[in-house]
Amino acid sequence: MFKRKSRDPSIPFPPPTTSKDFRTIASTDELSEPCRKKFFRYIYDKEKNLYCGRSCMSWISIIVYSILYLIFLCTYTLLFLYGSLSLIKYLEKYENIDKIELMTYSQQGIGLSATPTSVNTQPIISYKAYTDDDKQYVDELDSFFKRRKRSSDLGPCGSSPFGYWNKPCIIIRINKQLGWSTKPLRNDTNDIPQDVKNWMKTDQKLWLHCHGFHSYDKEHIGNIIYYPDPPGFDPGLFPINMTDDTPLVAVQITNFTLGISLAVECTLYYDGGSSSVAFLLYVTPKRKVILSV
Repeated sequence: MFKRKSRDPSIPFPPPTTSKDFRTIASTDELSEPCRKKFFRYIYDKEKNLYCGRSCMSWISIIVYSILYLIFLCTYTLLFLYGSLSLIKYLEKYENIDKIELMTYSQQGIGLSATPTSVNTQPIISYKAYTDDDKQYVDELDSFFKRRKRSSDLGPCGSSPFGYWNKPCIIIRINKQLGWSTKPLRNDTNDIPQDVKNWMKTDQKLWLHCHGFHSYDKEHIGNIIYYPDPPGFDPGLFPINMTDDTPLVAVQITNFTLGISLAVECTLYYDGGSSSVAFLLYVTPKRKVILSV
C-alpha cells in the first residue's frame, strides 16, 4: 500500500477557484479577440441568440412602439391643423384667393400689383416684337381676366392680345387688405405730378400716375395711355371684401424705344401717403428677314 505523502506545512494551500476568476479569464480572452470578431459577435451573438445586444422580442417591441408613436404624432398634428383651419374659416369666412391678390403691402399703406409678370413673379414685361416668342404674357392676362367675376372697361387692354406685340398693356391693381380705406388727396397737397393736380380739379379719387423711373427712362418711354382716363380708383369701394374683385387701371405704353430696358414706376396718391409698383419693359427690334438667293 502506498503511503500518503505528508504536506510540507510551510507551503500554503492554493486558493480555491471562483466564478469571478473565470470571468476575469473570459474578459482577458475577449480583449485578446480581434475587432472584426467582436463586431460580428455584436451583430449576432450565436451563443446568446442576440441581435445587436437585444433579443428578437425586444426588437419587435421597440419597432411596434415606434410605429404606434409615429401614428399618434401624425394624428395629433393633423387634428390640430384641421382644427386651426376650421377655426380660421369660421371666424374670417376664409375662401381660396389667388396668391397674387395677397402680396405684401408697402410700408406707407396699401400695396400695388402689376400684371403680367415674369417667370420669377417679378413685374417684368419682356417680349420680342412681332413674334410669338413671349405669348405667355398674353395667356397670363387672358387667364387673369377669366378669374374675375366682372369685366372691366379697359379699352384695347381688356381683350386679347392686350396690345401685344405693338402697344403692350400692363394691368395695375390694388392689393386686398381687410379693413383698409382712405380718402382722396387734399387740394393743398404739394410735391405731386402736374397731371395729378389737373385730375384733382375734375374729380375726387385715388389717382394713379406712371412715369419713367430715371431721366433716361423718361426720355425713351414714349407715351403712356390710361384706361380709364384719368386713371383713378373710387374711394367708396374701400374697404374691399375679400370675395370681391379689386378695381383695375390699365397702362398702355406706346412709341417707346425698342431694344432698351425701360424702368416704369406707377404711384398711387391718396390722403396720408402713397404706394408704388415698378416694372421693366424690354422689347427687341423687329427681326430682319434675310432672303437667300
